[in-house]
Amino acid sequence: MRYAVISKGLTLEQLESEAKKAGATDIKRTRLISQVFCELDEAQAAKLAAVPGLAVKPLKDYRADQMLTEPPPVETISDVFYMLRSYFVPPLTGTGLTVAVLDTGVRKTHESLRNKVIYEANFTDSPSADDVFGHGTQVAFVVAGGMHALGEKAGVSPGASIINIKVINDEGLGNDQDIVLGIDRVCELAEAARKKGLWPTDESYPNVINLSLGGEDDGDPDNPVRAACRQASIEYGLDVVAAAGNSGPKMTTVMLPACDPEVTAVGAIESTGELAIWEKSSRGPTVQGETKPDFVIWGTNLEMASNKADSEYVTKSGTSFAAPMLSGLTGLLWESGRRAYGEAWQFRWKEARQFAPYFSTKPQSAPVNKDNNYGFGLPAMGTMLGQVAQVNAPSQDMSGTMSTLMMMTTFFGMIKGVVA
Repeated sequence: MRYAVISKGLTLEQLESEAKKAGATDIKRTRLISQVFCELDEAQAAKLAAVPGLAVKPLKDYRADQMLTEPPPVETISDVFYMLRSYFVPPLTGTGLTVAVLDTGVRKTHESLRNKVIYEANFTDSPSADDVFGHGTQVAFVVAGGMHALGEKAGVSPGASIINIKVINDEGLGNDQDIVLGIDRVCELAEAARKKGLWPTDESYPNVINLSLGGEDDGDPDNPVRAACRQASIEYGLDVVAAAGNSGPKMTTVMLPACDPEVTAVGAIESTGELAIWEKSSRGPTVQGETKPDFVIWGTNLEMASNKADSEYVTKSGTSFAAPMLSGLTGLLWESGRRAYGEAWQFRWKEARQFAPYFSTKPQSAPVNKDNNYGFGLPAMGTMLGQVAQVNAPSQDMSGTMSTLMMMTTFFGMIKGVVA
């Protein structure tokens, strides 16, 4: 049986040495995330688990869920973001953002995704990083799709770049090993860009990891994927955004890794202009008692690129598509902020969560504080972007947290329909 061996104080070399002592075979190691994967029988796994400084976990399965829906309403989400971007002069495009899409691959020849994929890797047993299942192409479109910067059929940030990391196979299934190795590769890319002295806006510098996939939350903080997500966020500065899951309306259905406190979990609301939670959007609390999701955003009846043909589109629903909408929104907020603050200014959802009550909105019937249906609520995007663009740049010696606080305290506002 295949296991993950996770460091809790040991080096990678020590992990591998201990695994070999226990009789492990077919050992595969990460480079930065401090985990190894290997074959062990039950007795060997028990022996290895007794070693201080490590944790031994059997691999879990993960899925990339997607749901076909009815044709979209007349006003699509593409229309909404087109209007939002076009409000600014020059229009926002999300340029400078690079999102690592860890999914089923991407059809990079699609008319809306040409020249968007700047790097790809395949960690599955499928023959290539191309998208046979279809899910990853749709996710990539929501982030950065667009036949041109302000195309009719476009995602949130059509000027953004995509890193295609295939961790879910052609049947829509994945496991801890493939996902962790994918996260490890993105961390490698970020570390390499940092060592080269590149700006975070360089296309080869990943900023966000999007995980529109999930496994059942077992309440285990030492789960390999959760551990990798935390390390990617804390040690490599990557925003980790994950779909909450499509298992609602029952409570305690937020999936893994969205259940981890370090991960920004995204639920779905109906794409109707009302702040109605989508029935199937997963609810908290997590098994460990964390209030989740963190935010909600539109996730139903979304038109996006199909993997079947280069000019074909499909309509789907799911939190899988709400997550990349939030990931893509990073690009618009970041670009708007750079115009006000300069190139050194950055935006991370992890940090923004501290001030989320000031820039999020919910129905009046929902709790004021973060709750297990809406989280903090829907980011008031029009208000956020407008306020960021008007803020005067702070003094250069002001800390990132303080400048973020200044910005966030101006954000609060309600939105009518779909745009403030």
